[in-house]
Amino acid sequence: MDTKSRILETAFKLFLEKGFAGVSLNEVIKASDITTGGFYYHFDSKDTLLVAVIEKYIFNYFNSTIDQIRHFEGTPKEKLKSATLLLVGDDLNSEQTTKLVESSAKIDYRVLNLLLLEGVQKYDIIRDHYTEFYYNLFEFNKDVIREGVTQGMIRTDIDINELALHTQTVLVGTIVIWVVMPTIPLKEIMESNINQLWDYLKKRFNHYKIHHSTLFFKNKKFHND
Repeated sequence: MDTKSRILETAFKLFLEKGFAGVSLNEVIKASDITTGGFYYHFDSKDTLLVAVIEKYIFNYFNSTIDQIRHFEGTPKEKLKSATLLLVGDDLNSEQTTKLVESSAKIDYRVLNLLLLEGVQKYDIIRDHYTEFYYNLFEFNKDVIREGVTQGMIRTDIDINELALHTQTVLVGTIVIWVVMPTIPLKEIMESNINQLWDYLKKRFNHYKIHHSTLFFKNKKFHND
Protein backbone atom coordinates (compact mmCIF):
# COMPACT_ATOMS: atom_id res chain seq x y z
CA MET A 1 0.00 0.00 0.00
CA ASP A 2 1.42 3.42 -0.91
CA THR A 3 1.88 6.16 1.67
CA LYS A 4 -1.14 8.24 0.71
CA SER A 5 -3.45 5.21 0.81
CA ARG A 6 -2.04 4.22 4.19
CA ILE A 7 -2.73 7.69 5.58
CA LEU A 8 -6.30 7.63 4.25
CA GLU A 9 -7.09 4.19 5.61
CA THR A 10 -5.49 4.90 8.96
CA ALA A 11 -7.40 8.16 9.33
CA PHE A 12 -10.66 6.49 8.35
CA LYS A 13 -10.27 3.81 11.02
CA LEU A 14 -9.42 6.42 13.63
CA PHE A 15 -12.45 8.52 12.64
CA LEU A 16 -14.68 5.45 12.99
CA GLU A 17 -13.25 4.77 16.42
CA LYS A 18 -13.20 8.31 17.85
CA GLY A 19 -15.21 10.55 15.56
CA PHE A 20 -13.96 13.35 13.33
CA ALA A 21 -13.38 15.84 16.14
CA GLY A 22 -11.79 13.26 18.42
CA VAL A 23 -8.80 12.54 16.17
CA SER A 24 -5.84 14.91 16.09
CA LEU A 25 -3.53 15.38 13.14
CA ASN A 26 -0.57 14.21 15.22
CA GLU A 27 -2.46 11.02 16.01
CA VAL A 28 -3.01 10.34 12.31
CA ILE A 29 0.67 10.97 11.56
CA LYS A 30 1.85 8.69 14.35
CA ALA A 31 -0.59 5.86 13.51
CA SER A 32 0.36 6.10 9.82
CA ASP A 33 4.05 5.76 10.73
CA ILE A 34 5.09 8.82 8.72
CA THR A 35 6.75 12.16 9.39
CA THR A 36 4.94 15.48 9.55
CA GLY A 37 6.60 16.43 6.28
CA GLY A 38 5.43 13.15 4.78
CA PHE A 39 1.85 14.02 5.69
CA TYR A 40 2.01 17.53 4.23
CA TYR A 41 3.46 16.14 1.02
CA HIS A 42 0.07 14.54 0.37
CA PHE A 43 -2.41 16.77 2.27
CA ASP A 44 -2.59 20.46 3.14
CA SER A 45 -4.43 20.01 6.44
CA LYS A 46 -6.62 17.72 8.51
CA ASP A 47 -9.69 19.14 6.77
CA THR A 48 -8.22 18.24 3.37
CA LEU A 49 -7.57 14.74 4.68
CA LEU A 50 -11.09 14.52 6.06
CA VAL A 51 -12.63 15.41 2.70
CA ALA A 52 -10.44 12.87 0.92
CA VAL A 53 -11.46 10.16 3.42
CA ILE A 54 -15.15 10.96 3.01
CA GLU A 55 -14.91 10.91 -0.78
CA LYS A 56 -12.88 7.69 -0.98
CA TYR A 57 -14.46 5.53 1.66
CA ILE A 58 -18.02 6.76 2.00
CA PHE A 59 -19.62 8.74 -0.79
CA ASN A 60 -17.84 7.09 -3.69
CA TYR A 61 -18.97 3.77 -2.22
CA PHE A 62 -22.57 4.90 -1.76
CA ASN A 63 -22.79 6.35 -5.25
CA SER A 64 -21.17 3.30 -6.83
CA THR A 65 -23.67 1.19 -4.91
CA ILE A 66 -26.54 3.07 -6.53
CA ASP A 67 -24.93 2.50 -9.93
CA GLN A 68 -24.61 -1.17 -9.07
CA ILE A 69 -28.27 -1.39 -8.08
CA ARG A 70 -29.33 0.35 -11.29
CA HIS A 71 -27.88 -2.61 -13.19
CA PHE A 72 -29.45 -5.14 -10.83
CA GLU A 73 -31.61 -7.55 -12.83
CA GLY A 74 -34.70 -7.93 -10.72
CA THR A 75 -38.15 -6.51 -10.08
CA PRO A 76 -38.56 -2.96 -8.77
CA LYS A 77 -39.40 -4.40 -5.35
CA GLU A 78 -36.22 -6.47 -5.35
CA LYS A 79 -34.22 -3.38 -6.29
CA LEU A 80 -35.58 -1.50 -3.28
CA LYS A 81 -34.60 -4.37 -1.01
CA SER A 82 -31.13 -4.60 -2.48
CA ALA A 83 -30.69 -0.83 -2.15
CA THR A 84 -31.42 -0.97 1.57
CA LEU A 85 -29.06 -3.87 2.23
CA LEU A 86 -26.21 -2.74 0.00
CA LEU A 87 -26.18 0.73 1.52
CA VAL A 88 -25.32 -0.81 4.87
CA GLY A 89 -22.71 -3.17 3.48
CA ASP A 90 -24.78 -6.34 3.27
CA ASP A 91 -24.16 -8.02 -0.11
CA LEU A 92 -27.24 -9.99 -1.13
CA ASN A 93 -25.18 -12.33 -3.26
CA SER A 94 -22.28 -13.17 -0.98
CA GLU A 95 -24.02 -12.68 2.38
CA GLN A 96 -20.82 -11.01 3.60
CA THR A 97 -20.22 -7.52 4.88
CA THR A 98 -18.74 -5.24 2.23
CA LYS A 99 -15.27 -3.97 3.15
CA LEU A 100 -14.48 -0.34 2.50
CA VAL A 101 -10.81 -0.59 3.39
CA GLU A 102 -8.05 -2.55 1.69
CA SER A 103 -7.13 -4.53 4.79
CA SER A 104 -9.13 -7.47 6.10
CA ALA A 105 -10.87 -5.39 8.78
CA LYS A 106 -14.64 -5.16 8.45
CA ILE A 107 -16.52 -1.93 8.91
CA ASP A 108 -19.29 -1.48 11.45
CA TYR A 109 -21.89 0.31 9.34
CA ARG A 110 -23.81 1.49 12.38
CA VAL A 111 -20.72 3.39 13.47
CA LEU A 112 -20.25 4.64 9.92
CA ASN A 113 -23.74 6.15 9.83
CA LEU A 114 -23.25 7.78 13.22
CA LEU A 115 -19.96 9.20 11.98
CA LEU A 116 -21.73 10.70 8.99
CA LEU A 117 -24.34 12.34 11.19
CA GLU A 118 -21.57 13.92 13.23
CA GLY A 119 -19.87 15.16 10.08
CA VAL A 120 -23.08 16.62 8.64
CA GLN A 121 -23.51 18.76 11.74
CA LYS A 122 -19.92 20.04 11.84
CA TYR A 123 -18.58 20.24 8.29
CA ASP A 124 -20.16 21.99 5.30
CA ILE A 125 -18.27 19.82 2.82
CA ILE A 126 -19.72 16.65 4.36
CA ARG A 127 -23.18 18.19 4.44
CA ASP A 128 -22.88 19.06 0.76
CA HIS A 129 -21.77 15.51 -0.13
CA TYR A 130 -24.52 14.04 2.04
CA THR A 131 -27.15 16.18 0.32
CA GLU A 132 -25.83 15.22 -3.12
CA PHE A 133 -25.94 11.54 -2.23
CA TYR A 134 -29.56 11.68 -1.09
CA TYR A 135 -30.59 13.53 -4.25
CA ASN A 136 -28.92 10.72 -6.23
CA LEU A 137 -30.82 8.18 -4.17
CA PHE A 138 -34.03 10.10 -4.84
CA GLU A 139 -33.37 9.94 -8.60
CA PHE A 140 -32.74 6.20 -8.27
CA ASN A 141 -36.09 5.78 -6.49
CA LYS A 142 -37.84 7.70 -9.26
CA ASP A 143 -36.23 5.48 -11.88
CA VAL A 144 -37.39 2.35 -10.03
CA ILE A 145 -40.92 3.70 -9.79
CA ARG A 146 -40.97 4.67 -13.48
CA GLU A 147 -39.84 1.16 -14.30
CA GLY A 148 -42.63 -0.26 -12.17
CA VAL A 149 -45.17 1.99 -13.84
CA THR A 150 -43.95 0.93 -17.30
CA GLN A 151 -44.30 -2.71 -16.27
CA GLY A 152 -47.84 -2.08 -15.00
CA MET A 153 -46.86 -2.90 -11.42
CA ILE A 154 -46.97 0.52 -9.72
CA ARG A 155 -49.93 2.85 -9.32
CA THR A 156 -50.31 5.92 -11.51
CA ASP A 157 -52.88 7.84 -9.47
CA ILE A 158 -50.13 9.56 -7.44
CA ASP A 159 -47.31 11.72 -8.75
CA ILE A 160 -43.98 9.90 -9.24
CA ASN A 161 -42.11 12.48 -7.15
CA GLU A 162 -44.46 11.89 -4.24
CA LEU A 163 -44.09 8.12 -4.52
CA ALA A 164 -40.30 8.46 -4.72
CA LEU A 165 -40.21 10.68 -1.64
CA HIS A 166 -42.33 8.20 0.28
CA THR A 167 -40.01 5.41 -0.86
CA GLN A 168 -36.93 7.35 0.20
CA THR A 169 -38.44 7.99 3.62
CA VAL A 170 -38.98 4.27 4.12
CA LEU A 171 -35.48 3.29 2.94
CA VAL A 172 -33.68 5.89 5.04
CA GLY A 173 -35.96 5.27 8.01
CA THR A 174 -35.17 1.56 7.83
CA ILE A 175 -31.45 2.29 8.05
CA VAL A 176 -31.93 4.76 10.92
CA ILE A 177 -33.96 2.22 12.92
CA TRP A 178 -31.26 -0.37 12.34
CA VAL A 179 -28.61 2.09 13.56
CA VAL A 180 -30.39 3.05 16.80
CA MET A 181 -31.99 -0.36 17.52
CA PRO A 182 -29.16 -2.86 16.90
CA THR A 183 -31.00 -5.77 18.54
CA ILE A 184 -33.50 -5.88 15.67
CA PRO A 185 -32.03 -7.66 12.61
CA LEU A 186 -31.76 -5.42 9.56
CA LYS A 187 -33.31 -7.96 7.20
CA GLU A 188 -36.33 -8.34 9.47
CA ILE A 189 -36.93 -4.57 9.52
CA MET A 190 -36.26 -4.30 5.81
CA GLU A 191 -38.64 -7.10 4.81
CA SER A 192 -41.47 -5.65 6.88
CA ASN A 193 -40.97 -2.07 5.71
CA ILE A 194 -40.47 -2.91 2.02
CA ASN A 195 -43.54 -5.17 2.02
CA GLN A 196 -45.67 -2.39 3.50
CA LEU A 197 -44.14 0.12 1.10
CA TRP A 198 -44.89 -2.14 -1.84
CA ASP A 199 -48.52 -2.51 -0.74
CA TYR A 200 -48.73 1.27 -1.00
CA LEU A 201 -46.90 1.51 -4.33
CA LYS A 202 -48.43 -1.33 -6.27
CA LYS A 203 -51.26 -0.91 -8.75
CA ARG A 204 -54.62 -1.82 -7.29
CA PHE A 205 -55.58 -4.55 -9.76
CA ASN A 206 -57.46 -6.76 -7.34
CA HIS A 207 -59.30 -3.93 -5.63
CA TYR A 208 -60.40 -2.53 -8.98
CA LYS A 209 -61.66 -5.89 -10.24
CA ILE A 210 -63.46 -6.79 -7.01
CA HIS A 211 -65.06 -3.35 -6.77
CA HIS A 212 -66.40 -3.41 -10.35
CA SER A 213 -67.46 -7.05 -10.15
CA THR A 214 -69.50 -6.24 -7.06
CA LEU A 215 -71.15 -3.30 -8.83
CA PHE A 216 -71.91 -5.53 -11.84
CA PHE A 217 -73.67 -8.18 -9.78
CA LYS A 218 -75.56 -5.58 -7.73
CA ASN A 219 -76.76 -3.84 -10.89
CA LYS A 220 -77.74 -7.15 -12.49
CA LYS A 221 -79.70 -8.15 -9.40
CA PHE A 222 -81.41 -4.74 -9.33
CA HIS A 223 -82.47 -4.97 -12.98
CA ASN A 224 -83.63 -8.56 -12.58
CA ASP A 225 -85.77 -7.55 -9.64
